[in-house]
Amino acid sequence: MITLNFTSPAQRDANQFQKNYRLVQSIIVLSVVVLIIIAATLFASQMVLQSKLDTIASDTLTLKEQTENEKSLNLGQTVQNFNSLLGNVSAIQSEYVAWSPVLIETAKTVANGVTLTSFTIQKTNLTFQFSGNADTRDSLLAFKNNLEQSPFYSNIESPISNLLSKENISFTLSGQVTINPQIEVGSL
Repeated sequence: MITLNFTSPAQRDANQFQKNYRLVQSIIVLSVVVLIIIAATLFASQMVLQSKLDTIASDTLTLKEQTENEKSLNLGQTVQNFNSLLGNVSAIQSEYVAWSPVLIETAKTVANGVTLTSFTIQKTNLTFQFSGNADTRDSLLAFKNNLEQSPFYSNIESPISNLLSKENISFTLSGQVTINPQIEVGSL
């Protein structure tokens, strides 16, 4: 088969130019369509990511507020616990009695020949009771006299049975205790 081309060379160049123009035009249109699709996809992705970011920011803010509330609640509970402990310490300290001066004065009042076997002080009603042995009646009377002169003891009671024997006396003395007596500076 034979093909005859009756077009002029200028017409052929124009046809070739149009063919090339359409090819370039198709490539540009196709590129623009692809770019539009990519732009639409990126825009949709941006919207989804922005939505996720907003959700995360909201969740983070809520979590931060909850943490701060828990910290403030924990701090409030800690303060309440500390105040309760301070109240307990204050109650314990208010019930504290310095027994050392009473015991030192008691040791000073024990006369020669007197041995204490029992020494009881009731804090609730401020009473005392001493039990022990005395070698002689005179040593027991000296001990009782020393207790009566002490600023820590008053209303000393001695049963008559304490004085019936002259030697080897088992005795019991009782009375009132003054915890914080007014003591002259030079007396101790």
